[in-house]
Amino acid sequence: MVVLGALVAAMTVTSGLLMFLEPGPTAPTSGVALTSIDRGRPSDKPQDKLFSTANVQIPWKSIVIHDSRTPQGSANTLHHIHQQLGRDGLGYHFVIDNGPRDDDGKIEVGFRWSGQAPGDFFDAKTATWPDAIGICLIGDGDTGRFTDAQLQQLVWLVQQLQQRFGITKDSIYAQVGTRTAASSFPDAWFRQQLLNK
Repeated sequence: MVVLGALVAAMTVTSGLLMFLEPGPTAPTSGVALTSIDRGRPSDKPQDKLFSTANVQIPWKSIVIHDSRTPQGSANTLHHIHQQLGRDGLGYHFVIDNGPRDDDGKIEVGFRWSGQAPGDFFDAKTATWPDAIGICLIGDGDTGRFTDAQLQQLVWLVQQLQQRFGITKDSIYAQVGTRTAASSFPDAWFRQQLLNK
């Protein structure tokens, strides 16, 4: 009985101490409203989530694809980097993650897409494309390669946007890496996957 009583007392004290030391809820990151598109479950209609924006106000005419030039990251990390650069936050409409595990190929929808706002993904303010949809692949096109899941999701996303907005193949720009022979972005393969609208 003594041992059982000591065990119960020790567990009670430990539980109370852990509850006392537990941090409170953290506030969500301001300015970032992110959702993700999961194409893994056949019952889902990911294109419904992609186009759940109630009112498309911008006549989208082109798509620009960049790389993050970082080995890892997410829409949230890019949001903070863009804020440090003096922007309003995440400049891209979509970010495609490269892992680990379940996050590989995950499409994150940024607040600019949800709010149908122009992108802010160029360094020079004079080089804005107000009718361009910005997509960022996490990774560095010069020093690494993109995952198969990322490339498959990129093709799916671009095809969905092409169908919805009538964006032609010639209006899709992959500005990944320095575009040298060393670039790991499979540009020729990617171009073959695009719709011929």
